[in-house]
Amino acid sequence: MTRLTPYMIKDVPLSSAERDADLIRTLGLTIKGLAYEAVGIDPRQLRMEEFTAAAVPVTSGQGTTEGFSDSVCAIAEHLGMSTFVTDRTDVAGFSDAISAGADIVFMADDEEFVAFNSRTRTFSNNTRSTALGYFTALRVAAGGLKGREVLLIGAGRVGTYAAELLHREQAEVTVVDMDRSKAEALRMAHKNFRVKNDLEAAVMESSLIFNASPARIPGEWICKGAIISSPGMPFSFDEEGLRRAGTLIHDPLQIGVAVMAVWSASRGLPHISVPEGSEIKMEAI
Repeated sequence: MTRLTPYMIKDVPLSSAERDADLIRTLGLTIKGLAYEAVGIDPRQLRMEEFTAAAVPVTSGQGTTEGFSDSVCAIAEHLGMSTFVTDRTDVAGFSDAISAGADIVFMADDEEFVAFNSRTRTFSNNTRSTALGYFTALRVAAGGLKGREVLLIGAGRVGTYAAELLHREQAEVTVVDMDRSKAEALRMAHKNFRVKNDLEAAVMESSLIFNASPARIPGEWICKGAIISSPGMPFSFDEEGLRRAGTLIHDPLQIGVAVMAVWSASRGLPHISVPEGSEIKMEAI
């Protein structure tokens, strides 16, 4: 999981309206609408206003990131949830969140970021939620991905889950990763995938890109009008790239957290058809 810095997320608590406006222009959906679309439910099935969310600061590993818990709460609150950050940290903070009646508890350390649903005793995972959210954004922006050629940059955790979703959507996928063995592992798992070594050539040939990598991508490589869904952190594109791309979907936290929240909250609903697959299946405690 990419470790965010305070600088990366400093504007998140105050940018929800601006982020909604950006997504409406590119996708015709708000952050909340994209999350519901990703999870595959109608907003009438689930009222986020009926949930309280808590963010628990975690000090293990490299410690807490300044502003992270407040940013998570701001996103959840934008979805309609009541939110609070616990005063205590770690296990004590989790205990406080449950004692205070939190329905969804957000916690992140150096390895995992989860949203625990205390009603159903299940949780959503940020890596999988981010892959699902950005995959959905790419699908909506492109008007469908079945039979379409998609370049997947990065075969790490988010890229692996995105690969499963692209495979299920029957996209024609080419994978590029600095570690050739990771790209080859995805090709072995999905026999119709192709692997390329040359990132520059692959980007220049692609009009649909899922970027799950922190690699810098010079603007002159990008096809004019390309549709790019880019959860990779830090941001990979320069000003020329922004001008040349037709659509570029990216934020440091909002899409992943919004999908996490809606996905976790939806676990108590019957007949939810989240496109989980064998690699996207929700963990249960």
